[in-house]
Amino acid sequence: MTSVLTVAAWVIFGCFGLALSIIDIREHRLPNKLVAIAAGAGLVAVAASSISASEVGELLRAVLGAVIVFTALFSMALIAPTGLGMGDVKLGALTGLYLGWLGWSWLFWGTLIGFALGAVWAVGLILLKRAESSTPIAFGPFLILGVVVSALLAI
Repeated sequence: MTSVLTVAAWVIFGCFGLALSIIDIREHRLPNKLVAIAAGAGLVAVAASSISASEVGELLRAVLGAVIVFTALFSMALIAPTGLGMGDVKLGALTGLYLGWLGWSWLFWGTLIGFALGAVWAVGLILLKRAESSTPIAFGPFLILGVVVSALLAI
């Protein structure tokens, strides 16, 4: 995974991830259109990189990763509707795409890293008396950060 197309796919993720993180931090929402465009652009980029490298299995794993993370987050949102927003659920498709592209173990670890970083942040805010357990926290940036940390560890 070191071609120009691979680098382009990661640049696309980074640009959309940064924009979505900023919006989520400021507004506590992830715009459907932007998440959809990010997922579409990511899918095209991952597909182009995988197909050009004759690694169609990578593409299939990426698509399955998107479905798995989306489904897991959707299930969590149904079980605890106040705990996870639907923007985060939709973002899960994008993060799952890239984590799945990295590999099956990264799909698990990258998602776990995102949840762990979000939990540490929330607990830190509560301990510093800057938030309560009911205070909404932008979770999208932590899902995105889980992918970034995973990609850096996978290098």
